[in-house]
Amino acid sequence: MNKPNFSKYLDYAELTEVLEQMVAENPSLANLGSIGKSYEGRDIWVVEITNSGTGAADEKPAMYIDGNIHAGEVTGSAVCLYTIWYLLSEYGSDPLVTKLLDKTTFYIIPRVSVDGAEIFLHTPYSLRSSTREYPEVDKREGLVPEDVDRNGLILQMRIKDPNGEWKISSKDPRLMTRREPWDEEGPFYCVYTEGILENSDADDIKSAPPKWGLDINRNFPANWEPEVKQYGAGPYPLSEPETRAIAEFVTSHKNIVGAMAYHTTMGAILRPCCTIPDEKMPPLDVSMYKTIGQKGTDLTGYPHISTYEDYTRDKSRALKGVLMDWLYEHMGILTFSTELWDASVRAGNKLFDESPTYEEAQLNLLKWNDRELAGKGFVDWYEFEHPQLGPVELGGWNSKFTLTNPPPQFLEGECHKNCLFTLYHAACFPELSVEKVDVTNIGPDLYKVKATVVNKGYKPTYGCQKGIEIGRADPVKVVVSGESIEFITGKQSQEIGHLEGLASSFGRYQRGARPERSKKLEWVIKAPKSTVLEITAKSKRAGVCVSQILLS
Repeated sequence: MNKPNFSKYLDYAELTEVLEQMVAENPSLANLGSIGKSYEGRDIWVVEITNSGTGAADEKPAMYIDGNIHAGEVTGSAVCLYTIWYLLSEYGSDPLVTKLLDKTTFYIIPRVSVDGAEIFLHTPYSLRSSTREYPEVDKREGLVPEDVDRNGLILQMRIKDPNGEWKISSKDPRLMTRREPWDEEGPFYCVYTEGILENSDADDIKSAPPKWGLDINRNFPANWEPEVKQYGAGPYPLSEPETRAIAEFVTSHKNIVGAMAYHTTMGAILRPCCTIPDEKMPPLDVSMYKTIGQKGTDLTGYPHISTYEDYTRDKSRALKGVLMDWLYEHMGILTFSTELWDASVRAGNKLFDESPTYEEAQLNLLKWNDRELAGKGFVDWYEFEHPQLGPVELGGWNSKFTLTNPPPQFLEGECHKNCLFTLYHAACFPELSVEKVDVTNIGPDLYKVKATVVNKGYKPTYGCQKGIEIGRADPVKVVVSGESIEFITGKQSQEIGHLEGLASSFGRYQRGARPERSKKLEWVIKAPKSTVLEITAKSKRAGVCVSQILLS
């Protein structure tokens, strides 16, 4: 199979072509479908990947993956595409991939904001997610981002002003630093986004409300709050076709037991919850998040952190309506949300370290830009005659593929290490097994059958404790079938509850409560000699396992 170009960010047509080609070349492993249409009518593609020869996709525990829910975070779609390619190309040669596709299903949505990404990739503009204009206003007043000099970039504008808040750094003339309260030595500047004034004048320059103000990752039902409390939330939960399509897909695929969502920019693995601390979450879930998250850190170098405890500095402004929390809190699905790419950390700054000043952190970034990008990530300031503001200077970070997304030469590295984390997360799924099967002939056509149903996986069959709390996890069911059989004792079909996973073992033995990872079952069956019995154990989140027995 041809390897896609992972040093290039693909637009919608290119992405569609690559997906169609990869699926066509692997018909026994992959299917391409659409979860719905975007605001502008584009298909939101999903690739279903599993070995169809070892069972139906919906009869295996599944991993849900999406990327690029925010329009400009196109690294996420690249990681999803890489994961698709890696699974398909490595099946049969990589033992982990082979085992996963034999026992697991992957549902991968490479790009959620299919409309917004087109604008981000093909114009100078940036936007949060959907291209639907929101909130609706009669007219926008103020400074609107625009490529005023038509060079294909929207940078920054600096304008000399004796009352300005900024000045040129004495350590690097490219850098603008905050004016100290006592500083009276200019020149001073006001710094704005490159743009034009609409329905406003130059005497009082203020940013206009954005044309595309929706943030569809604030549009999910979990802790949703209206626009006045959560910017970008939309008029009501799941008001947008993209979020509604995701919700309908997830709710109709009850075998999803884990999820990964890809964003930029920070270089960190975020986890629920967004609104509450760990102490208010089920302890088992926190333990699993930390254990799996640590593997993610080992593979990616990114720290794994609680969104509320570590990422949200102002706890009064916790994130609301986020997909990750909806998947966990409303659907009971253990979910990680990775903020890809870490230009600042690569430049020598430490994540969440407040000791470097803004100036020091920016100087480190500029040095990294000069050393690793040959200076191409930053546009030196140059004079320009603005049609409304007169003489200004334009310049600053060319941030789209420097700070927001990695420069193309760094893209594949981001894709590979994050793909591996996804695979190891999937390797933690529950795994049913029917073991210790014993058959004893106790009379003419009469047999005593014993078997043990075991969960060999790390996660419990219910996925996570939150799944139990909200009633989203079906119990394990055991069915015995065969021709002309009669049950003397025991049931042909029975629910045996849930089976804990390896995760439940840690920290419990001291209290004497050994977790139940297996269940012993027994039947007395009347059946002709040479009858083939099938013992089937199945669960929506733990898959299906079948053991065959020949009565003799």
